[in-house]
Amino acid sequence: MKLTNRTPKYVPGEVLLRLKKAGNTLSDDILSEYGSNIVERFELSEASLNSNESHDIVRVKLPQGVDVNDALAQMKQDERIAFAEPNYLYRLPEFQATEPTALPNDLTSKLWGLHNEGQTGGKPGADINAPEAWQITQGDNSPNGPLIAVIDTGIDYTHPDLAANMWTNPGEIPGDGIDNDGNGVIDDVHGYNAFAQTGDPMDGHSHGTHCAGTIGAVDDNGIGLVGVSPKAKLMAVKIFSDEGESTSASILRGLLYANKMGADITSNSWGGGPYNEAVKEAFAASEALHVVAAGNDKVDNDAIDYYPANYDVDNMIVVAATDHRDERAAFSQWGASKVDVAAPGKDIYSTVPNGKYASYSGTSMATPHVSGVAALVASQYPDATAQQIKDRLIYGSDKVHDLTDISVSDGRVNAAASLENDTIAPGSPKQVQIEDLNYRGAALSWLTPGDDGDQGAPVSTVEIRMSEKPITEENFREAKPFLTGSENALNERHGYAIQETPSLKERQVYFSVQAVDNAGNRSPLVSTEQVTLPKAELLFNEDFTSSRTSFDIDGDFRSFKDPIKGQVFTSAPPRGSRAKSTSTLTSPRINLSKHENPFLQFEMSTDLAIANTAELEVTTDGRRWSQLERIENSDGWKTHGLDLSAYEGKTVQLRFSVNSRIGRAKNGISLSNLQVFGQADKE
Repeated sequence: MKLTNRTPKYVPGEVLLRLKKAGNTLSDDILSEYGSNIVERFELSEASLNSNESHDIVRVKLPQGVDVNDALAQMKQDERIAFAEPNYLYRLPEFQATEPTALPNDLTSKLWGLHNEGQTGGKPGADINAPEAWQITQGDNSPNGPLIAVIDTGIDYTHPDLAANMWTNPGEIPGDGIDNDGNGVIDDVHGYNAFAQTGDPMDGHSHGTHCAGTIGAVDDNGIGLVGVSPKAKLMAVKIFSDEGESTSASILRGLLYANKMGADITSNSWGGGPYNEAVKEAFAASEALHVVAAGNDKVDNDAIDYYPANYDVDNMIVVAATDHRDERAAFSQWGASKVDVAAPGKDIYSTVPNGKYASYSGTSMATPHVSGVAALVASQYPDATAQQIKDRLIYGSDKVHDLTDISVSDGRVNAAASLENDTIAPGSPKQVQIEDLNYRGAALSWLTPGDDGDQGAPVSTVEIRMSEKPITEENFREAKPFLTGSENALNERHGYAIQETPSLKERQVYFSVQAVDNAGNRSPLVSTEQVTLPKAELLFNEDFTSSRTSFDIDGDFRSFKDPIKGQVFTSAPPRGSRAKSTSTLTSPRINLSKHENPFLQFEMSTDLAIANTAELEVTTDGRRWSQLERIENSDGWKTHGLDLSAYEGKTVQLRFSVNSRIGRAKNGISLSNLQVFGQADKE
């Protein structure tokens, strides 16, 4: 689903809600006061919920003629109701596809994501190291092996490259029309159609079958291709119709079915729509590892929420997409804190219905790569928790320069490294020092420890955490993480500068430093005493939310309502108009004379036509302008930060300049929330 500012669609006359617990379970009497009746119950595990709330979420039918929003307004004022929300409608996210092809004899060269030797014109080694991982394990599709629920459009469970790896419900007798295992679904032999509420999850769309093939297509069968985990056990959970449509209730049914039937991993190549408390709680109620797509709207998930990727659920890992050059795929969303790892997602060849194959692109394709690696890890380490598997996937990833700050890991998943049998924790960083405390953060440094205690190679990752509370082994996952790769030799000093969003309040914070190896083993925690980050002072602010601005306008710059950010300023000319040759947006004079470490921050989206240029300039005298930043095309809205310390003690003006040739403009540059911060002189 594309991110837009349109009102989300929902099923008319239906509401999802949970009542607060008042010594009993959900009461039909309370709902009868609204003239409503329960048409479906969703049972969540008791352990996942607050003790003062009911353990059921219910789908409620409103009286005919009652508007959903009117009913919600009343229900949200009712102290007996924990939450109430619409039964939202969803559409499968957009993805790029090619036409299915006939069976080829040899598909090895097309599987660059598993083994990349540059055969598609990409970068050799820009892959997940699948052949190396298969030397350790290919998965476990025995009754005791991990169960992977593909929560999607279903799976063509008759596909010759998938049939042998399909889960078969041991408690169900196929075709007898009876719910033999008493789970509420008749003849759910290979999974569940949560959209149609039947036991047949056959895929009439293709998306789910494609994802399933990447996770676990059969190997050595003389046809087609091989999946990341060639001996996977795949459960089909169909939450989307064959037209790619779904509802909140369908998603709830699918998640809860996977949980009830014992899924260890869920693969979720879908997203979009508003925050949904019921769906979030369904994820949290399961002990499975939930592998989730970051999204294809090329925006920063740290700045703009995208669900389910942005739900705060510990046992969820969020996946961005890479291409065959080990770069972020142009469509992929990212997030230095909200996305966990990246994986191949561009031009991915896999299975589609009716025994065919096709190449698709999207974070939907990256997600099953990670689901497949998670299946390998769970097969090799059957007692591993979801958090332990997640740690192996993040810390076992290959750190790639071009992937810095697009995810927590700064890297692309590496199956072989994530499978290493290493039980020795790295040594603790020694002689931790905190320096350069300022309103944007601090610089920390330490002596690099060994990967195995104080021995061996230098540890691959050091994790810094920051919190307003003292950080202990018990609460360190609640603190904000910062990862840094260690390229130093053993016992050499390594440093990392934490750069935070400026705060207008003084902050008392604590830091901790911990070494982590590729198997997720952690050193003892090294925690610091409390330190104070001075407050920032706001020297200048222009949010561009009004049609009137303090900036001088020339050329095409104008106020515009952006579908994501709302009111902004843009250089794009009105529809049907040709771009002016030069357009500028010039700030008033900004006094930096009484503050240290001035810093400029703004949000910008750029879509420049070919041969058009844009730059951000600065002047101290109003006549001579110097370039601060050359503005390049970016994917979606991005927060920019620029150090202005070279202009400390001066008064400056800023100017955004766009130069267009032969009237071409496209969407130009768009600006929002421009601020200049500084720190009061120490004197």
